[in-house]
Amino acid sequence: MEIIDLSFFQWLQKFIDVDLPIGDLSKDAKADNNFPRESKDKTEIIDYLETKSANYRVIQVAEESFDFYKSSFLSDDFSGL
Repeated sequence: MEIIDLSFFQWLQKFIDVDLPIGDLSKDAKADNNFPRESKDKTEIIDYLETKSANYRVIQVAEESFDFYKSSFLSDDFSGL
């Protein structure tokens, strides 16, 4: 079972001081007062970035970061396998 307590934005802020594209995305999201800060939905995040005319690389980083976000909340319980 998967439980996600943090929104993507909240989780992303953990990387604000990281000198990598995820850190840049974190800084940009924080500076954007309209970023969907409560969202836990990949489609909503990507759609928002597309409405802001984000370039392909930003979208790619957001997609990869979101996948990392989701995987960070997956249970290590494989007893059902």
